[in-house]
Formats: sequence, C-alpha cells, structure tokens
Amino acid sequence: MILIDHAPFSQFVALQTALRAGAVLPDGLVCLALAGAEFRGQRRRSWTALRGNLHLTVHYRLDLPAASVATGLTVLPAVVAAESIRRASAGRCAPGIKWINDLVLPAGKVGGVLTATQIEDTRAVCVLFGIGINIDRAPPIDPTPFVPAAALTATDPGLRGSLPALFATLVAALDDGVRTLRETGSSDLFKRYRALSVCLGREVRLWPAACADTNREPPLGQGRVVDILADLALVLEGFPEPVRNARLALAPLENA
Repeated sequence: MILIDHAPFSQFVALQTALRAGAVLPDGLVCLALAGAEFRGQRRRSWTALRGNLHLTVHYRLDLPAASVATGLTVLPAVVAAESIRRASAGRCAPGIKWINDLVLPAGKVGGVLTATQIEDTRAVCVLFGIGINIDRAPPIDPTPFVPAAALTATDPGLRGSLPALFATLVAALDDGVRTLRETGSSDLFKRYRALSVCLGREVRLWPAACADTNREPPLGQGRVVDILADLALVLEGFPEPVRNARLALAPLENA
C-alpha cells in the first residue's frame, strides 16, 4: 500500500503513466492520498482533493478477455462505492449512480469513479480503479447542469470521520468484485448498476461529451430514460438510436 499525505497530482494519473511506460505494478496495489492538488476526473476535469475525504486508486492484474469484462470493469467501482456507503450508514445515506460514473445524493454529487483498462490484442491485461468520495468536506464547485452542487456522506452522523472504515470496506469490495470476474468471467454487476441508477425513468438532457459550457453549446436533446443496455448505452423516448457518448444532466423532479 502507498499512503500519501498530500499528493502534488493524482495518484491515478501517476500509476497510469507508469503503466504506459512499461512498469509492472503489483497486483492489488492500493494507493490512498489524504489530500492533494491537480486531481482530474473524466476527460481530465479538475476537482479538489480535501483532507477528510477519500481519494483511492487500486491496480489489478487481469489477463481476461476484454470483451467479456468491459462492462463489469466500468461499473465495478461505482457499484461498490455506492453499496459501501449504504452499508456503512445502515441505508441512511443512499447514493445512486448518475450515468455513467457519478455518485449522487438528492443534495448533489458525493463522489465519482474512473476505470482505465490496459488492453493488449483482445485481452484486458490490467485495470486501474479510481474512487473519490466527499466524506467530511464538500469541495468548492462552480454549479453546472451536470453538477449543480457538491454533497457529503457525513450528513449522516454515523459517517463523520469514517474514512478508515470506508476505505477498508471499499478495498475489500473491489477485491471481491475482481475475484468474481477472474473466476467466472461474468458477474451480477450490471444488474446492480441498473438497480442503483438514478437515470432510469427520469427526464434527462444531453450535451456532447466534451461540452464544458452549456451556455455556449446547445443540448443534443431531452427525453426520458427507458432502459440501460448491457454496454451501458441509454435508451431514451423519442431518440432514434441508443446514446453511448454524451454528457448528462438530470432534469429537475416535478415535485422538487
């Protein structure tokens, strides 16, 4: 395990860079940063790593058929993060998953995950999972339709100061999920992902995946999500084709 008090940049990026340079990392390598700077999420969008929150990266060696485990590897960190928070709070804090990798509570975004898989020919050689969860401190954000606000798990008193326990629970759950994929080549992860989705049945708006400013770029469209396919594509009412690459904002609930 690597424990960093203050990371000058994301440990996820550091390990990904090492793998691309040909480094061979230990199976099950765990890296935890207590705080840091220059952290990045999807499409290298910046976020703040504050002390008291969880900033976790885990590496696994795989050598599995890439096609059969692609969806499982994508959803595994989001599923186990949402389930671990629910378990730790006895269900009082129950985040869902906003397509494709955000952990959300009614008050706002509480976390996010990343998956980076190294592919050689048709084999998934190894994978990096990154998980960030706001436990005790809400990072400052500029509100957007995609992330209107930041939220905390510690709004539930039982989760205040829960970084050590949540860290241990998450690593054990990741280990178990990867073990299942190795042994069976499949899992119930997609079913669990669907059950945790906050998008199914909701009205959503979609923008191009690279959109950074909704005031400058019109949405691709709006519709109700009626299904999530096995490759995580969204099926929306009124859309001629499933949506596989976009940025999603939840429309406000009518009774909100």
